[in-house]
Amino acid sequence: MNRSCLGWSTTLTLFLALWVAPPLPADGLPFQGSNPHGSGTTTQTIDTGQPSVDRHSDLEQLIQSSCIDCHDDGTDTRLNFNALSKDFQNPQAFQDWVRIFDRVKKGEMPPAGSAVPEKEVLQSALAYLDKQLTHANQQAQTKNGRVDTRRLTRQEYEHTLHDLLGIDGNIAKYLPPETTSDAFDVVTAKQNMSSVHVKGILKAAEVALDEAIQFGPKPKILKELDYPNSQFMQMWFQRSVRRGGGTVFRDKDDLIMFRGENYNLRSDANGLRIPIAGKYRITVTGSAYQPRSSVTMSLKRQNDIQGESELFAAWDVNEKMRTVSTIKYLRPDDYFYVSADELEPAPNGKVIYNSQPASEFKGEGVRVRKVLVEGPLESTWPPERTRNLFPGVKWQPDKNGRYYKPVTANSHYEHIRDAVAALAPRAFRRPITDKEIEELTHLADPNLEAGRGFIASARVPLRAILISPETLFLTNETKPTESTLTDHALASRLSYFLWRSPPDEELLQLASDGILSDTKTLEAQVNRMLSDERSQRFINEFLDQWLDLELIDATTPDAYLYPEYDDVLRRAMLAETRLLLGYLIDENLSIANLIDSNFTFLNRKLAEHYGIPNVEGEEMRKVRLPPNGIRGGILTHASIAKVTANGTVTTPVKRGSFVLANLLGLPPNPPPPDIGAIEPDTQGATTIRETLKKHQSVQSCAACHGKIDPPGFALECFDPVGNYRQQYRLSKGVRRTAVVGLRFLHKDYKLGPPVDCTGQTEDGFTFSDIRDFKQHLMKSKEQVARNLVSQLTTFATGAEIQYADREQVEAILKRHENNDYPLREMIHEVVRSRMFLCR
Repeated sequence: MNRSCLGWSTTLTLFLALWVAPPLPADGLPFQGSNPHGSGTTTQTIDTGQPSVDRHSDLEQLIQSSCIDCHDDGTDTRLNFNALSKDFQNPQAFQDWVRIFDRVKKGEMPPAGSAVPEKEVLQSALAYLDKQLTHANQQAQTKNGRVDTRRLTRQEYEHTLHDLLGIDGNIAKYLPPETTSDAFDVVTAKQNMSSVHVKGILKAAEVALDEAIQFGPKPKILKELDYPNSQFMQMWFQRSVRRGGGTVFRDKDDLIMFRGENYNLRSDANGLRIPIAGKYRITVTGSAYQPRSSVTMSLKRQNDIQGESELFAAWDVNEKMRTVSTIKYLRPDDYFYVSADELEPAPNGKVIYNSQPASEFKGEGVRVRKVLVEGPLESTWPPERTRNLFPGVKWQPDKNGRYYKPVTANSHYEHIRDAVAALAPRAFRRPITDKEIEELTHLADPNLEAGRGFIASARVPLRAILISPETLFLTNETKPTESTLTDHALASRLSYFLWRSPPDEELLQLASDGILSDTKTLEAQVNRMLSDERSQRFINEFLDQWLDLELIDATTPDAYLYPEYDDVLRRAMLAETRLLLGYLIDENLSIANLIDSNFTFLNRKLAEHYGIPNVEGEEMRKVRLPPNGIRGGILTHASIAKVTANGTVTTPVKRGSFVLANLLGLPPNPPPPDIGAIEPDTQGATTIRETLKKHQSVQSCAACHGKIDPPGFALECFDPVGNYRQQYRLSKGVRRTAVVGLRFLHKDYKLGPPVDCTGQTEDGFTFSDIRDFKQHLMKSKEQVARNLVSQLTTFATGAEIQYADREQVEAILKRHENNDYPLREMIHEVVRSRMFLCR
């Protein structure tokens, strides 16, 4: 890259606009052409001689005796052996032969009723094919590595800006969504880079710098939202019910409300507008009003400009006054409001709008006594993040106190140079040269010469750092004459694996000292990083993509069929699955707990949902499950039930495919193009089993559904929001007015046909319910571990498991089969593997 002063900005723009990372073909297909990012030859030890061909005749015999009759020039299938190249360096041929090897080894081919090959011929042919495929893939890895340069994902870029600049909040929204063609958005082969990305990156960097650089007057916020005496609230007290008022009322110094909407308790309408972006402490004192059951008092953030809304805190309350507090990052266009959930209407079924004024209403409500806001929570002003961005600069207020101005001991150029020298090594994740510092600093020259001031001039090189390819791409540099990563590249790979953001000072120092790759040092760093709160990003984002938790809002449950579903329950659903994985990592427990366990993580809300007694309060905690209960293992989590269903019905096909693909790593073959989708009967006249039975009358469907349907049948006991059920719910056709936070007094659904959770697996095991199925699934824990190691490796490196990697995965499993594959140790194994340590 040309790094002259002029070249920096020009090359940067062209690079961002046009650069597309060369794709790594799926399943480790051999590369063609030279390595565009090579950094020396490798010393990986492989068999560089040509594989033996003494078993080639056995492969030909197998094809002629058991394959060619169905897969020749006249085939209706996707495979024609007469046209299939035996050049294993050819990417498409390589992929086809891998598929053939896998299907024959699993016994899926030849199909039942076909000529059975001799055992010796079959074994010899597979051994020959295995050696050919391994050799071809190893040659590709020797030449080009497993994974090429990859772009930071939109979420990684957000975390990067957060950690570099000391800010928070949603920055990823400025970048386009990632492609969904693969399990993980880090997979290099599936990433793209377009002008839309460039615009988003520029916008995100500008917004991040705006929030990081604060030199206006210091806000002094210690404000109580005095709802009872608010001028805005008087309108709601005084208006009649018919005119939209009377839905809240004042009781001495307390406010009583019966709704969960935002229109009257919003902070911006009651005297508080957020002055600058930052963390604010919100303390609420309140209680339940006229409670007959559980009541939730919550805080919600809303941004009408950005179209954002989120529940960020929730507490169980009763008639006893309670004071609670939380810290939330807010922006100037945000507002928040006190809300309520799980409220029941009046005993006669009336809601506030069709009843008497609020003071006479007999339904459940929330009493709000005091809301106190403190912030922004900064120990100094300008804030620490601004001071850190400009080391050596002092700040003093102007005579009118309207803003703080920088006090520089040296020239503006020298101070900008210091800022560049501080930020660039952290953003680039490596030491930088004096030449690079000077070239970046010179980007400020035009503004300095035009007299535009210190801050405006400094922003130019700082923004250039944040949008630089050195920041945006993980280039996976290797040591001279070796295939292993340099210590700085290793620090980046490790940090973006476990923290989803750049290495911290300790990692960079170990890399600079050349000792990060030392086995004991690496192990200690993994343990340190997993103990850091930033590892929660890894847990959340790994689960979001591996188990599709990011799809939890893709559908909205029917409010009349599943009125118990709300944002409070949604938060608890996600927390259960995330806390389980975190606990397995912290305690180094077996991955078998993913299949079944005698504990889970619940709060009162989720425990009530599951029908588990004696769990109180909003705090999620470990709960031991009753013996022989339904719950235990991720397949019984309400979050999984939600993402594998739509808002109205469930289908065993979708859930069965989830078990095979996501948990076991054995995705079923895609359906033939002429096969239509299976649509459940929402009226309940035809059961899903009857529909599937007709579907399986098609021979091409029956083979796959024999694998897919059994796990789906076992999971039919969970409805779309994770309730355990013995009968399906059917709509009564009633449509009541839905009120935010308010329960329906009457059930607007009826119970339909019984749920049949019985089935028989492909290997002949008959189960009566999910408990039986989970015990049978325990026999597949090695396959679950194999899949999990593969998924972790993909997430960590940005490349899917390739054919030549399979041996390493099997070696990891072999070392831990006697102790049931402990999860923390699996992470260590991934980091120790050649797949992680090498390019």
